[in-house]
Amino acid sequence: MNILLVYPRFPQSFWSFDKTLELVGMKAQLPPLGLITVAAILPQSWNFKLVDRNVRAVRDDEWRWADIVIVSAMIVHREDFLAAIQTAKAFGKLVAVGGPYPTSLPHEAEAAGADFLVLDEGEVTLPMFVEAVERGDRSGTFRSGGEKPDVTSTPIPRYDLLEMDAYAEMSIQFSRGCPFQCEFCDIIVLYGRKPRTKSPEQLLAELQCLYDLGWRRSIFMVDDNFIGNKRNVRLLLQAMKPWMEEHNYPFSFATEASVDLAQDPELMQMMVDCNFGTVFWASKPPTTTA
Repeated sequence: MNILLVYPRFPQSFWSFDKTLELVGMKAQLPPLGLITVAAILPQSWNFKLVDRNVRAVRDDEWRWADIVIVSAMIVHREDFLAAIQTAKAFGKLVAVGGPYPTSLPHEAEAAGADFLVLDEGEVTLPMFVEAVERGDRSGTFRSGGEKPDVTSTPIPRYDLLEMDAYAEMSIQFSRGCPFQCEFCDIIVLYGRKPRTKSPEQLLAELQCLYDLGWRRSIFMVDDNFIGNKRNVRLLLQAMKPWMEEHNYPFSFATEASVDLAQDPELMQMMVDCNFGTVFWASKPPTTTA
């Protein structure tokens, strides 16, 4: 089974980092972590190619090679996401879609011609998709029914599929979910209010994978709130510090966190000790009154 993974182009926006990328001479800020995680969850006997349309266009021979085209997107990708589906269908390919945009607005993907809607979190719904494909199904919609997967079972993403030299930073994920209810954010709708984390050993294995592939620059910890589960973050940082020391600090880190991180100097120092240099204030705790 030949699987072509396609990541749509960002329009000129907050997400496209056009001017920043010009300055650093890179084609894209971050790789599609969701798609390379999908590739790791799917049967490893299948063949995979990945094209990030922010890096380059999909060639005609790549469209023809595929048995199934898988496209993942956020809402900001809407225009190019729909165009990718239509191009794949023009080549006569089955198309499967997933990610935040199809999960939130599945009718739009279906109207564009997607055959398989693999919605919610892939650890739950991708096995359903695989079963359908192996049965010979030509379409289907797969939902988790509210189940939130244990991410300690999530395999190491297929970083080897990336054109790594095109990216300003790599992406890695420790947790999903956030305990807060900020009015501007849909994370709790997608991933819930109980942060689920990987194990420290699991994350170190992912760092080792990037190290072995030759990466030596910045890594963005893409958690929507890195400190959503402070206990587990402390365990991670305790494990990361000796690993970073032993490997001569090969990476710098950035992440997103709620502003209450500023109330925890010890945790901030633990992050500094692991070579975190930047935190984007992604959310804030709700105001409480006595």
